[in-house]
Amino acid sequence: MSRESGVKRKRKRDDFIIVNGSAKRRRKGSVEHRVNNVDYISQLPDHIIHQIIGHLRCTKDAARTSVLSKRWRDIWASFSNLVFDQRKFHGQTRNITNVEMFENYVDNTLQRRIEQKDRSIQKFALHMTHYNSGLTTHMDRWIDLALKYRIKEFELHIPGNRHKYYRLPRCVFTANKLSALRVYGCKLGPCNNLNLSNLQKVCLGKLYVSEKMVENLIHGCPMLEDFRLLYSTGLKTFQVSNLPKLKRVDLHRCLGLGKVKLQAPNLETFWYLREKYMRCKIDLSSCNALKSFTLEDAKLKDEWFQKHLSCFPVLEKLVLSKCNALKNITISSFKLKILILRECKQLEEADIDTPNLLSFEYMGDKMPFSSLNPSSLKEAKLYFKPSRTKEGEPRFHNGDDHTPWFARLQVFLEKFDYSRGLKLVARSAKVSSFPTLLCIVFIKNKLLYPYVTCSSILLSLSIKDFVIYERPKEVCLPRVYDLKLDVVKSSVALEDLLDDILRTWHPETLSSLSISRSKLPKLVHKKLIAREKEPSCCTYNVPGNKCWRHFLDNVKTENVGNSKSTSEWIAWLRSSPAKLRTNCFKLSWKSR
Repeated sequence: MSRESGVKRKRKRDDFIIVNGSAKRRRKGSVEHRVNNVDYISQLPDHIIHQIIGHLRCTKDAARTSVLSKRWRDIWASFSNLVFDQRKFHGQTRNITNVEMFENYVDNTLQRRIEQKDRSIQKFALHMTHYNSGLTTHMDRWIDLALKYRIKEFELHIPGNRHKYYRLPRCVFTANKLSALRVYGCKLGPCNNLNLSNLQKVCLGKLYVSEKMVENLIHGCPMLEDFRLLYSTGLKTFQVSNLPKLKRVDLHRCLGLGKVKLQAPNLETFWYLREKYMRCKIDLSSCNALKSFTLEDAKLKDEWFQKHLSCFPVLEKLVLSKCNALKNITISSFKLKILILRECKQLEEADIDTPNLLSFEYMGDKMPFSSLNPSSLKEAKLYFKPSRTKEGEPRFHNGDDHTPWFARLQVFLEKFDYSRGLKLVARSAKVSSFPTLLCIVFIKNKLLYPYVTCSSILLSLSIKDFVIYERPKEVCLPRVYDLKLDVVKSSVALEDLLDDILRTWHPETLSSLSISRSKLPKLVHKKLIAREKEPSCCTYNVPGNKCWRHFLDNVKTENVGNSKSTSEWIAWLRSSPAKLRTNCFKLSWKSR
């Protein structure tokens, strides 16, 4: 390299200097080119900034944006979502009660809205944690005032009380600009003479409804697209017709509901959760456009399921949860992309022929899906939860000897196409005689295997050990109970994943099982051994927001072959194929 070229590069680098954190080009001739900081967010249109504010987690955070500049103050003043949540006022009392604080807050906010001319409200939401008759006048006034601003979304949550019900004002049912109505825990009234011609979404929860009320509601909402009835009483028959735009119906644990008949040619989603010990006849035979079908019904029979499944030629998602009466079913669909079979206790065999299936989830104590070809899957979740003997010991449904069980599972897992960047996570709630959680993760043909121990199952989990495995098909699954497997496509680089593990779990051991030409050991070594002793990556002074490097105290390398440890974890590492190189690091951490 010549001296002249080196000088040219030096001059090129020196063309820029840093002044107060911004880049500035040196003077060339008589013109100085400068790169200034620009606030691009504030230059966005008002409606875009309204959407940004609307995604903030609470109203208080949204209000804080008003101090950024005069424009942001004006934008906050015109923010069209008014959400009043009484839960935010708990524990903030001095000389005034929580209820009074909340009343004053809503009154003052609405008063400021009145003082602003030509302002509209997109959404008005009222979440109450306490209700008594003294609040009725206030709530009527708030709702009436909000509706005068021609709101499009109305949401009301009232805590359930057998003796004190808030009656929804009549003005709500004549608000013809409403497009979404969500009401929980109040009294509706007869629902006569409705004027909700633009209403598209209705969600009613924890209240009493009758057939007449539902009939009036449907008749008065010709544009209805989404209807949901949750944890409600009074309705015995739910029948729908003459709603050409209806696309979704949810019926969740409605006490007393005995018959459902939907004649909705454009219905795309149906989600039904049956109340315990209730029988319900469901007729969806005319819903040929159904794409998503979710059922939780312990009384559901094989014949009914097979008959209706054939009526859904474009079905893309099927969820069967706790359908304990199902025994032998056939699921054949060219369009199906998502299939979930969860805790169907009597299910012996599911003959699955779905060539375009992308996602599969199973939970149970058997393996009734051996006919499934997983080569097309991009993700899968398999949770084998064994039943218990009279003595309380775990036992798989096919017998006490679970060796054949794991052999069949191993064969099934080998059918996955790991070359497409899949990862596998395996967990268990018990290994040997002590509570544990086991995880195996394949990342682009690399296996991440965390060994997790907990003092109390499902209560206190702390991951202690991780290993990264680069040959997925050579892995023998640990013979453990409560095995849970997740096969998912990795969307992050291995280095990013390591950072996430170190930051989230602070593991005590990090190991790798890799082939001789792998770069993985060098990456782990660089992260741990060659790290900065005094990291300068996080300049802010909030301990909870600092990265893992600030908490890592010491790292030691352990020779697994010569280790005297008797732990099952070290034993599993020793049992790995000899052609794989094993690296193990012991980590100690400072308290967070």
